[in-house]
Amino acid sequence: MNVTIRRQKRKSLAFQLTSTGAAVLIPHHLDPEGESVQTFIRKSLEKLPQPEPVTEPLTQAEVHDLVTVWSQKIRVHVERTQIRTMRNKWGSISTAGTLTLADDILNLPYDLAEYIVVHELLHLFFPDHRQGWQVSIGMYLPDWREREKRLQGYVVLSSIGGAKIR
Repeated sequence: MNVTIRRQKRKSLAFQLTSTGAAVLIPHHLDPEGESVQTFIRKSLEKLPQPEPVTEPLTQAEVHDLVTVWSQKIRVHVERTQIRTMRNKWGSISTAGTLTLADDILNLPYDLAEYIVVHELLHLFFPDHRQGWQVSIGMYLPDWREREKRLQGYVVLSSIGGAKIR
């Protein structure tokens, strides 16, 4: 996993999972290569959920079917669905109704792909993840928080890399 270390004016260490890897925020006075920082990074990475084995990848047709089913349930119009390489996100949707999904979605368990589709479709009503979006996704997928947490394990599938200072 790509781990970026950022020095900040702060008193404690912090770990953030991002779409491109992880960020570790450290106080200016700490050595990024020091034992305390490296131990913190190792323990934080160990706490992340492990990706579940996927025996059979999803097909593009199955993903398109998911979009069709959920756009009808949610009552939104998707003008076009595209599956392509995306480096920083699982998906995005434009206000014009173009849904773009990362091709990595094909290697996820069905329920996590479903979560990504519903997540994006609800952005047609709610542009951010505030209360309205959270209430709505909870109505459609009551276990969305658990799915979101499991999805974090797949973010770390990128190449194992060292920490870099930024």
